[in-house]
Amino acid sequence: MRLHVHEFGPSAGRTVVALHGVTGAATVFRRLAPLSAHLHDVRETLDAAGIARAPFIGFSFGGRLAMELLASDRSRVERLVLFDPAIQIPAAGATARTTDLLSDQSWASAEEAIESRIASAIAPYAPREHWELWSDGLVTGTDGRLRLPFSRAAAITIYSELVTPPPPLNSLRVPTLLIVGAESPLVTEKQRERYKYDLGDYLEVVTVRAKHNVVADAADEVAAAIKAFLAR
Repeated sequence: MRLHVHEFGPSAGRTVVALHGVTGAATVFRRLAPLSAHLHDVRETLDAAGIARAPFIGFSFGGRLAMELLASDRSRVERLVLFDPAIQIPAAGATARTTDLLSDQSWASAEEAIESRIASAIAPYAPREHWELWSDGLVTGTDGRLRLPFSRAAAITIYSELVTPPPPLNSLRVPTLLIVGAESPLVTEKQRERYKYDLGDYLEVVTVRAKHNVVADAADEVAAAIKAFLAR
């Protein structure tokens, strides 16, 4: 199955593949299946787009997916940028997230959705413009209400798989930029230290003032770090 693709920027620019999180929308990052199936979908999409090898950017689940791709098909990944990746989450965290997904979150209008996100402080440092862009990715249901475009059943399956161990970190030795939110608990200190130990000089860690959504909270700092990393 070929994934939905958004292309941004000049056609003559450098190709970078970006993979968003479980409930993410491509418009914010300018679907879903178990890891093994999703890896197949990513490869199929890359082949259809004529991308044999590229730098990869992965946010949250997209970060774990990029790690899995690197471990299974190293030739495709030139270098790796990870935004607060879901390397491995505790069972209690997965349970809490899947429980949240059981409720139907919807909004009567884009304005209501934007105000709801701002009030939630899910990304407390994000400007309103970020949520306006995010709202462009909402879809209208048969009841006329707006929702995020993802399958709750698939997302629940993915959270259960994120409890499993990631690929051996010493098998992921390519130049890697790890960007973490200072106020996000997702990447633990133990995971960071293990990653540093296994990757050594291949790993650069940047911490930004952010919760989990580092792009929303610290877009300028994140963009600057990626630009410098890819220029090397």
